[in-house]
Amino acid sequence: MNKADLTRVLAEKANLPKVRAAEYINIITQTIQDALCREEKVTISDFGTFTVSRREAYEGHNPQTGRKMDVPERRVPVFRAGKGLKNKLNGE
Repeated sequence: MNKADLTRVLAEKANLPKVRAAEYINIITQTIQDALCREEKVTISDFGTFTVSRREAYEGHNPQTGRKMDVPERRVPVFRAGKGLKNKLNGE
């Protein structure tokens, strides 16, 4: 399922025009992105939690040339499924 599919499903289930449904999806995703950029945790009850994790800098290798290169520290988004989602996935 991609963003267009999600927009279509939301529009159908909420009886909204597709344009309005797309706006709502954009608002939600932008709000989550903004919170993560501020390193805030975002929890959606029974669905899951979005957080930011730090990956330390390390020395890697360029796979094309084999030369050593420094990979800088990075922040990466992490999603941890909530109890409700885990139960739904496992048919409980």
